[in-house]
Amino acid sequence: MLSILLSVFFAATAPDAPAESTRSDRGLARAWDWVADDFDVLMNTSGKVDFATNLFGSPRHAELPPGYRSNFHLWVDFFRWKGFISNWLIGNTTVASRNDSTAFQLSHIRYVLTPGYRYEFDTWQISGLLLHECVHTLSRPEANGAVWWNSFQIGAGTKGAYHDHLVADYRAQRAFPSLRFDGRLDFGQFLYGPRSVWIGQNHDFRQEMFALGRLRLGSVGPFGFFQDVEPHFWRSSTGRIDQKWSVSTHMYLLGRHNIAGGFFRWVVFDDTPHDNEDGSGQLGFEIVF
Repeated sequence: MLSILLSVFFAATAPDAPAESTRSDRGLARAWDWVADDFDVLMNTSGKVDFATNLFGSPRHAELPPGYRSNFHLWVDFFRWKGFISNWLIGNTTVASRNDSTAFQLSHIRYVLTPGYRYEFDTWQISGLLLHECVHTLSRPEANGAVWWNSFQIGAGTKGAYHDHLVADYRAQRAFPSLRFDGRLDFGQFLYGPRSVWIGQNHDFRQEMFALGRLRLGSVGPFGFFQDVEPHFWRSSTGRIDQKWSVSTHMYLLGRHNIAGGFFRWVVFDDTPHDNEDGSGQLGFEIVF
């Protein structure tokens, strides 16, 4: 009698097990498809290298006067998922001072390492990043070592206010459209608290706000022209507001593969001690890729 009951029980329950397993497998497959279908490895790179000399200006916060300045910035897009693009910025700025006694002295080196992301719409985008930035002085004393900080930043703007889209548009159209305005606005929150490797040192910044206004003036043959205005504000722990305002004029020459350019940059006002560029005028050239 018991064997009959067990046979009836197993016969009644046997068909349901594969169905349950099938539903579970389908759920896992749908979840995997949702993750994997929109994943795309990009590895797109863009960047620029420039060199400039100071035409005028005097030191405000340091004994060494401004002289020469070189910048290197490299942007890498790693992957795209659900419209979000993971990227990385690596940058370096080297400032050399010019005086009467020697040809030049290295004033400071500033580098930036920035993992971030962005989400693009038709004509504008939002972006965010975790910024690590450090300033090492060289031929002038560092009282307490290097200055460095970590911060979270988030902002939005039209695509033409970002390097990669500006360059892509210029290459695609082989010209700049006349009188097109682009802009972006960003906010940053500095990490602060007890001294640790996650916070920073030798600064008292708490928040920052910076912007870019860009006017594409148009093109003449292969030459393209645009104008940038860049205000930057830092708020300290005491409520003090530091400012830096700069205006720059750029000329791009579109080549077969890369872009060569020239620029003039005027730092209208700078009361921060890190760059020491108040009132300086810089003339330089750049290679864009």
